[in-house]
Amino acid sequence: MKIDIIGAGALGLLFGGKLAEAGERVRFWTRTAAQAELLRGEGVELTEPDGTIHIIEGKRFAADALDQTAETDMAEAPDWLLLMTKQGHITETLLTACGRLAGKHTRIVCFQNGAGHLERIRQIIPGQALYAAITTEGAKRADGRSVTRAGFGETRAGIYKDGESGGTGVDFPEFSGESLVNLLRKAGFNAFLSNDIGKEMFRKLLINAVINPLTAIWRIPNGQLLESEARIAAMRQLCDEGERIFRANGIAHDADIYAQILEVCRSTAGNTSSMLKDVLAGNPTEIDFINGRLAEMARAKQVDAPGHELVWQLIRGMQPDMHIKI
Repeated sequence: MKIDIIGAGALGLLFGGKLAEAGERVRFWTRTAAQAELLRGEGVELTEPDGTIHIIEGKRFAADALDQTAETDMAEAPDWLLLMTKQGHITETLLTACGRLAGKHTRIVCFQNGAGHLERIRQIIPGQALYAAITTEGAKRADGRSVTRAGFGETRAGIYKDGESGGTGVDFPEFSGESLVNLLRKAGFNAFLSNDIGKEMFRKLLINAVINPLTAIWRIPNGQLLESEARIAAMRQLCDEGERIFRANGIAHDADIYAQILEVCRSTAGNTSSMLKDVLAGNPTEIDFINGRLAEMARAKQVDAPGHELVWQLIRGMQPDMHIKI
């Protein structure tokens, strides 16, 4: 199948490289022309968890800069379009480019953390089948072409249900969710189809909203959240607030979500959260789309969420706002 990858960061290179290696027709859409040229010339270098290095040669895939979609020959639309940028990069300009790439039967799959992006995508690109995916795959990009797979995670995908048709109004079995899962499995990913991806996304949202900002504020790996009563109390407060927000918004969630959060801390004890990595690197975080999104949902239903409001502003305050006027 023809698969377009929007974003050639760590996950984009990992998924795109593995799919190309499995024989799929992959095209990377990169942020810069320089990265696209690098990929075409030198290919993708992928290091597996056991240290094995694969070189996926540039002749096995295509690569172009996303701002060149209007000039690129798009004689054949992709079957699947995998949106693998961070939430902050999902701008109207990017989505307009995605709309140019998508054909009548193109399915769009979104791999973002947080919430709110699917609604924005639906507004700008209506009428396309829209899927959401959550993954625990870990990857680290060394440069514009080299990526290391940190471990073998799981990827779950399902169609986004928003009360609309969710597609073209015609059912094509070859474009079903099972087809996506089979593609990913063929490429070496532990992939599953979810019948309730919305619930799973909000589950991950709350887990991230508890663990990520606290590890970023205290500059600690995930497991150290369990080493202090004060830290545990903060986790409990953020989880309780999140559950109240979910109930007020009619969002189903597991009764044992707090126990699940504690288990994630234990099972990823040595991990550095993505938000802490961004803070340490001086990069923009996804706080607006995680705790910020929960705080906005709380305000809309007049639910008190002081913990989420506070960590939202604390993380935002770690980066200077060059537009502020006092």
